[in-house]
Amino acid sequence: MLNDRRATFHASTRVNKIDIQLPQDQQSAIEALVNTGRFGSVQEAVSEGLRLLIANEKLREAVQIGIDQADRGELHEHDTVFAKLRSMAAEAAN
Repeated sequence: MLNDRRATFHASTRVNKIDIQLPQDQQSAIEALVNTGRFGSVQEAVSEGLRLLIANEKLREAVQIGIDQADRGELHEHDTVFAKLRSMAAEAAN
């Protein structure tokens, strides 16, 4: 259990220390994830949270690009899109 409300994060490629203050509910959630074995440390749990946040932001940007393209009339027929997706899925499965 954490004695204070600080968590330390070390980047995997270069070690940097960042002290953060967490609300009690977030601290409890991280501690529970570590205590149940889901993560080996607070650092791992925070790192996964940041990875998901970054992935979410990339997805948000990609969706916005699609919205902007649609607004400009740059659309593709759904049969063409799904054929391409099926092809990509088949290649990935091999």
